[in-house]
Amino acid sequence: MSSDHSNLLRMFRARSIAVIGASTTGSKPSGQPLLHLRNLGYEGQVYPINPRYSEVFGWPCFPDVTALPEVPDVALIAVSAEQVASQLEACGRKGISQVIVITSGFAEMGGDGVAAQQALVELANRYGIAMMGPNCQGMISIGQGFSLGFGAPYGLRYRKGPISMSSQSGAWGNTVLMLANDAGLGFQHYQSTGNEAQTTSLDLVQAWADDPETGMMVSYVEGFKDAHRIVDVGRQALQAGKPWLLWKVGTSEAGARAAASHTANLGGDAALYRAAFAQAGAIEVTDVQDLADRALALLSPRQPEGPRVAVVTLSGGAGVLLADHCAPAGLVLPPLSEQTLDELKRVLPPYAGLHNPIDVTGNLIAQEDKLITTLRLIVNDPSVDMMAVCLAAVSGPVGVRLAQWVAEVARATNKPVLVAWTADTTTTQAGYDALQEAGVPRYDTPVRCATGMEAMWQFEAARRREASRTLEKIQSCTRPMWRQQLATSSNDLTEYEAKKMLADYGLPVTAESLANSAEEAVQQATAIGFPVALKVVSPDIAHKTEAGGVRIGLRDAQAVRQAYDEILRNAQHHAPNATIDGVLVQAMVSGGVEVILGVTNDPLFGLAIMFGLGGIYAEVLRDVSFRILPITRSEAEAMVREVRTFSLLDGARGQPKADVAALVETILALAALAQDVGEHISGIDINPLFVKPAGQGVMAADALIQLKR
Repeated sequence: MSSDHSNLLRMFRARSIAVIGASTTGSKPSGQPLLHLRNLGYEGQVYPINPRYSEVFGWPCFPDVTALPEVPDVALIAVSAEQVASQLEACGRKGISQVIVITSGFAEMGGDGVAAQQALVELANRYGIAMMGPNCQGMISIGQGFSLGFGAPYGLRYRKGPISMSSQSGAWGNTVLMLANDAGLGFQHYQSTGNEAQTTSLDLVQAWADDPETGMMVSYVEGFKDAHRIVDVGRQALQAGKPWLLWKVGTSEAGARAAASHTANLGGDAALYRAAFAQAGAIEVTDVQDLADRALALLSPRQPEGPRVAVVTLSGGAGVLLADHCAPAGLVLPPLSEQTLDELKRVLPPYAGLHNPIDVTGNLIAQEDKLITTLRLIVNDPSVDMMAVCLAAVSGPVGVRLAQWVAEVARATNKPVLVAWTADTTTTQAGYDALQEAGVPRYDTPVRCATGMEAMWQFEAARRREASRTLEKIQSCTRPMWRQQLATSSNDLTEYEAKKMLADYGLPVTAESLANSAEEAVQQATAIGFPVALKVVSPDIAHKTEAGGVRIGLRDAQAVRQAYDEILRNAQHHAPNATIDGVLVQAMVSGGVEVILGVTNDPLFGLAIMFGLGGIYAEVLRDVSFRILPITRSEAEAMVREVRTFSLLDGARGQPKADVAALVETILALAALAQDVGEHISGIDINPLFVKPAGQGVMAADALIQLKR
C-alpha cells in the first residue's frame, strides 16, 4: 500500500463520510450504508452523492464529489463497475485519502476485470489513497458505534472490546463477527477487505499494531498477494505485545482452487504459509470456537512465564482429559515440589491424588478454607507457571461459592488461572460473573481449556523468540563475481559449477574435478584417491541418475575407464541433443546421515530455505522444515530440531551424534548465498548433504542451482 497507515486508523474514527452512488432505497447496497448510519445514530457529517436526489434519508444530497463543502475522512463508492474509476479519481482530486469500494466485477471475475482492478490501484497510488476493496462489504467501527457497509450485520450493535478483525470473505466474515460476539468477545474495528487490490489484511494488522485501542488482531484470509510481508508484520505485532490470530483457509488443493476463484488470490504453498506464520508469531485458528477459546485466554490480564501447568480437579476424569491435551499443545505437567506436597498432605484427605493432575476430590466442595489453601499452595509452587481448575458440573449456590473462591485465589497471583466448568447457568451465573471480573477465562470443557493455555504459551514463547532474535546478526556474504555470472548466464548451473559456487560461499563440498577423457578421469581419480564416483556434467541433464549418468564406488582405474564410457553412451541416448561438458570425478563420502538442503524463490514469499533428512523422509514422509529468509542462528537451529526425524541426527539407538553444529553453519552459509544472488536464482538443491559424526563436519555430495528465466 502506498499510503500512510494512519489513514486506516482515521477511517475507523471518521467524523465525516461520503457515500457515492447513494440510493434512497434501503434494501439496495447503495442505500443500506446510509440507512445503517442513520439507525446507529452516527453523529458525524454524512454526504450522500447522487445527481438524481436532493436528499437521502434526511441528509442533503450532492451531485458529485467536487460539490462537497469539505474533504470527508472516508468515502464509500457504490456505483457500477464501469463508473468506479472516474469516481475514485474524483476522490483523489478532492483530497480524500481513504476510500472503500464495495462494487464487484473486477479481478474476481477474471478477464477484463483484472485490468480494470489494476487501473484502480494505479489511480489510488497516484493520489495517495488507501483503497479498500473492491468487492468488499465495508467496515464497522464498534468502538465508535457506527458502520459503513451493506448487509444486515452492518446494522447491528456489537460488544465493545480490544479486538480488531479483517476478513477477505464478506458474508462469512460477518458470520464470524456475529458468532464471536455471541461467544463473549469484544471488538474495536471490523473491516471487510474483498479483493485487496491495494490495501491488504497485512496493512490493517500493521495499522492496528500501532492503534492504542486495539489489543489483538484477527485476520480471516483466503490468500495473500503480499505474503512476503507476513513475517515482518507479525514481528511488529509481537514487538507491540499484541497477539495476532490468523485464520487461513484454502490450504487444501480444493480449498486453494476455491479461494483463487473467489477472490482472485493465489492460495500459495501451505508449507511456506506455515513457516511464515510460525516466524511471525501468528497464532493459527481453524474455527469460530477455536478463535474464541484462544482469544479469551490471550485477553486475560495474566500471562504465563512458561509452559508448566498444574491441573486441579474435582473430577479425576476431567483432569486426565485436560492432561491428555496438554502434551500436544507443548504444555507440561510437572510434579509439585516436596515442600508443596508436604503442606498439601496436611490439608487434603489421604485418598486425594497429589500427582499432577491433582484430584482434590469432591469432599473439598464445602470446605472454603481448605480449598482456597490448596489452590494457593499449588499456584504458588515454583514449578508451576499456570493453573487449570476443573469444577466439573457443580451448580447452584455451591457452584457460585466455588467460582468465587477460585476468583479470590486468581486475584492474589500473577500467574494465569483458567477454569473448565459447565454448570446450570440459571443457578450459577453469579459464579460465571465472578470469574470474568477476576480475569479468569472459563471454558465449557477441559479440552477447550487446554486450547486456551496453548495460545497463552504460544504467544509468550513467540515474544521471547522475537526478543532474542533481535539481538542476533544476520550472516551475509557478498560475491560480485557470481552475481555477475548468474546475471549473464542462460543455463542452470551444472553440478560442477554449482559446487564451485557453494564452496566459494563457504559450504563444504566433495573433492572433485572435470574430466574430458577416460584417461583424464583415471588420473584425477588416482589423485583424489579411490573409491570415486563419476557423474555426467551437462546443463541439459538435471537428473543424472535417471539418465544413467552416475556410477559410484569405483575402486580402480579399469572401473573408472569402463564407467566413463558407459556414462557418455547413456547420456547421449537419454538426451541426444544435450551439451556434454565432461564427466565429474568425485571423492566418495563415507559415513554420516544424509540430509537435503534447498532454497526456493517463491513468487509470493520470496526466498525460503528448506531442511530435511534425505531419502524417503523428505520425499514420502514430507518431513521437512522451512524458513522465510533471512534467518538467524537460533532460527536455523530450530528448523533442524523441529523435523520429526531429528532423533536420527541426535544419536538414536546408540548411533553417534551427528555434527549438528556444522549443519547449522552450512544452513546459514546457504542462506547468505541465497540472499546475495536471490534475484537471479529460482532454486537450489543440495542432495545429499552428508552430516558426519560430531566434530567431523558436513559434505555436499551433489548440488543443483536453477536460474530465473
